[in-house]
Amino acid sequence: MDYSGIEKRRFIRARFPCNITIYTPAKHIISTHTENISAGGVRVIIQEKIELAASVGLQIELKGNLIACKGTIVWVVDKSSPYRKGLIYHDTGIEFHEIKDSDRQIIHNFIEEIIAEKI
Repeated sequence: MDYSGIEKRRFIRARFPCNITIYTPAKHIISTHTENISAGGVRVIIQEKIELAASVGLQIELKGNLIACKGTIVWVVDKSSPYRKGLIYHDTGIEFHEIKDSDRQIIHNFIEEIIAEKI
């Protein structure tokens, strides 16, 4: 999702591809990777469109930790594949809810490590 305005996020995000499993309301399992992650949620690009406000189960593999929580679909942007005509991808924002404070802290600490490495 291209955005050139001022960021108004509560959590700093890092561009990092960690493995994530999404358990959809339609009982499908989607295995993919994150485009970016913050202590508040993730951005993924997937082929299956999940409706706004839907609740999904999540499992995130992050530096040897398996984080399980629930998330809510907060935005979806449809994009055409540059490689295959007629194929649509769904750039999807998922906000965490029902996440343990300790898991949110693991994500936060990881993001701070990534940002410190880039400085």
